[in-house]
Amino acid sequence: MLSLAFSGSGAAGAAEPSYPSLSGEAMFEVQLEHATDSDDPDNKITETFGRSEIAARLAISDRLFIDSYLVASPLADGDPGEDRFFDDEGIYVEEIMVVYENGPYTGFAGKFDPGFGVAWDYGRGIWSEDFAEDYEIYEKIGFGGSYTLETAHGGTHVFTASTFFNDTTVLSGSAFTRIEKLDLSDGGAGNTEDFSSFAGSLTGVNAGGVDSLTYQLALRHLEAADVSATGDDEQGVAANLGYVIPLCEAVALDTLVEVANISNFEGEAEDRRYLYASAIARIHEHWNVAFGYTARTMDP
Repeated sequence: MLSLAFSGSGAAGAAEPSYPSLSGEAMFEVQLEHATDSDDPDNKITETFGRSEIAARLAISDRLFIDSYLVASPLADGDPGEDRFFDDEGIYVEEIMVVYENGPYTGFAGKFDPGFGVAWDYGRGIWSEDFAEDYEIYEKIGFGGSYTLETAHGGTHVFTASTFFNDTTVLSGSAFTRIEKLDLSDGGAGNTEDFSSFAGSLTGVNAGGVDSLTYQLALRHLEAADVSATGDDEQGVAANLGYVIPLCEAVALDTLVEVANISNFEGEAEDRRYLYASAIARIHEHWNVAFGYTARTMDP
């Protein structure tokens, strides 16, 4: 994996910040997967693929920004039993929004990923986050805001709330490998083109004054589309707790436990429960050894 950072502004070398200015980060990753054994011979394949992410911020002023997040990755499933080598790679816009920041208050509007859980984006090994990606909320159109409470001895706590619907604009498509633009007639939870879905979260860092202790409590409501097969709204809650345990000067153990419960998953008559637990041994800040456990229960 390769990570890069970039920045630039309209007036090079100025002592005071100048606007507009551009900054961001880029990540490039190549992954090789090989199935050595399976009862189904079609599963015995080798896949080589890449994933790239570019997060950029255009600062219009010290309070007004345009944030964007682009992703390049495989966007289609391969043929059964066929090896793949950088096949079906495409690029799409996951987030692009206007952000206004004023002290502890932040407002945003556009296309964004509402916060619900963190396990799906925690970088804890190759497969540990796969089940958690089931309940990630992403590519929504809407608006929201947050309030940050910083305390002298109790840590930092952020409350965030947003309302949204599934992206049915041209931005729901992709380039190179094509995925069809989402349409209102496709149905599904949150695909309503009105602000009847919402999410909220309370996130803490250094909670209770304990260094490296983090938590999140989150809830979600995704309104069922009129064309949904069942017409059931999706409801969900999630909670996590993380802590970094210093084992010695050179090694720290980064731990996280997350649980989630989703009813009427994706607007269908199915309830899901998730448990995620992991630990990363960070050695000399350059080497990571990851251990993870994930469980998923699905009740029709």
